[in-house]
Amino acid sequence: MKKDIVSIRIIKSSLDNIAKEMFWVTIKTAKSSIIYETYDFAPAITNAKGDLISIGTGIPVFLGVMAMVAKTVTEDIEKHKLGLSPGDIFVINDPYRISTHLNDVALAMPIFYKDKIIAMGTIRGHVNDVGGMNPGSWGPNTTEIYQEGLIIPTSHFYKQGKLNIEITRMLLHNSRIPDYIYGDLEAFAAALRYAYSRINDLCDKYGENLVCEAMEDRINDGRIIAKNRLKKLVKGEFFAEEKIEKYEGMEEDIRITAKVKITDEKFIVDFTDNPPQVKAPINTTYAGIYTAVATAFTAVTDPHVDLNQGYLEYIEVICPEGTIFNALPPAPVSCYWETTFYAVDLIWKALAVHIPEKLTAGHFLSVVSETISMIDPRDGKYKILCEPNPGGWGAGIDKDGESCLVSAADGETYCHPVEIIERDYPIRVECMRFNTEDGIGNGTYRGGFGMRKDYRILSDEANLVCSINRIKYPPWSINGGENGSCNHIVVTRDGKDIWDGGRQSNFILKKGDVVSIRSGGGGGWGDPLKRDPNLVLKDYKDGLINIETAKNVYGVIIDINNLVIDIDKTNKLRAKIKKTD
Repeated sequence: MKKDIVSIRIIKSSLDNIAKEMFWVTIKTAKSSIIYETYDFAPAITNAKGDLISIGTGIPVFLGVMAMVAKTVTEDIEKHKLGLSPGDIFVINDPYRISTHLNDVALAMPIFYKDKIIAMGTIRGHVNDVGGMNPGSWGPNTTEIYQEGLIIPTSHFYKQGKLNIEITRMLLHNSRIPDYIYGDLEAFAAALRYAYSRINDLCDKYGENLVCEAMEDRINDGRIIAKNRLKKLVKGEFFAEEKIEKYEGMEEDIRITAKVKITDEKFIVDFTDNPPQVKAPINTTYAGIYTAVATAFTAVTDPHVDLNQGYLEYIEVICPEGTIFNALPPAPVSCYWETTFYAVDLIWKALAVHIPEKLTAGHFLSVVSETISMIDPRDGKYKILCEPNPGGWGAGIDKDGESCLVSAADGETYCHPVEIIERDYPIRVECMRFNTEDGIGNGTYRGGFGMRKDYRILSDEANLVCSINRIKYPPWSINGGENGSCNHIVVTRDGKDIWDGGRQSNFILKKGDVVSIRSGGGGGWGDPLKRDPNLVLKDYKDGLINIETAKNVYGVIIDINNLVIDIDKTNKLRAKIKKTD
């Protein structure tokens, strides 16, 4: 029988569009701003076996784990005899099985066509509070996962299309903000039902067999594209190491490493040489480290690819159990980004000089996340602001780094708009601009600038929790550029700085306090004395550097009266600076 190539192509495009439409259904119906403004979630479609077919816009840290959600739920349904019927939606947040932390709650919906399961819709996103010792359910002071909130095994959220009241009451009774939790989970469920309806429509139009054939064809597309992209990559073995600042309960900063081996057949990353898991929330699980490798692999091969299971088949992750990159219960994981994001960065660092057309120097890396929780005096309700913040990216071989862009593993997320912050929380945003004070990594091409954002607290009292990395070890540079700058948060009271750092648990803020979030600048690429003087002049005109920096770092003399560079004097000054060095 002749293959219906045209219809298969239409179905594949439709499946990709359905995943994207799931994303926008969620945006339009979510309760929390971290979903509808920040986009801290991702929807996906798998086949009946749980293999990824299509994924909607979302954060890269979820790229490699959506299939794990589908397969874990399917396994649990069979193992624990949970029962399965059309209209069922399951909920789970176990990080040891589906990655990240307890906040990232996943829903999965088996998609029936008539009486047969032909696909599964999955979605996962950051739910702002699932209990635990810190508002927001994460923080740098936890020593075991049981302090971080409610662990949800695979359970019915909806059963035969009807809300499971028992599990819902349990979820809501363990959250400080139950209305927001329920609203976001219902938004996730709405996206799944949308996918269910659309895929059934495809089966009605083209037939069940052709839709299933198109799914397999999509996976095969991924295999072919990935293999072709992999062949174009530099081959060999590469290594990188970094250090992570110690947490409470840790004796010293820890060294982390990654070995990358690229062949025509495999993209292998070995995390064997790393410390054991710690009693601090910076551990990540195997699923978390897998998705870090998936993120890096996609970045160096084709960041615009329609990702699916076939594309990821060329990844191999080596990581012993019980280590900081493959933690086992009861290791705390609420600040998993400290290691998952560093894993992306290690691979990036190992490959950057070998793939300069694709990768830049080191960036600010961290989520630079904080939670500020309080009772809003305007309506008497308890509220939790949780958000990622952007920072400076590293310079490229032929370009300056991007400024105020979210970190590599955060991908499609955004920071909250000022209007949303001031509408939803008793906070006044008094500053939101480039962080020029802390600087960037200078170079032939300079790093991008981080962000400074100042929040004045308008409630009588508030609670600050934050966990930031790169507070001591700045973004790395390449080929003689300078390292970037570090991330930090400053709390000011009555005009005086009362705290400056990166990690706090339940720090009590008073009315009128200012929380100043300051992300770092990216690393530089190349000798600063080789930077085009006209680019130095432009940075000065844009208010990004001063005359002293132009002169002392870049060896560029700027006439303050007419802003004209004296090339002869500049060349002499550069020669003098280089001789002094």
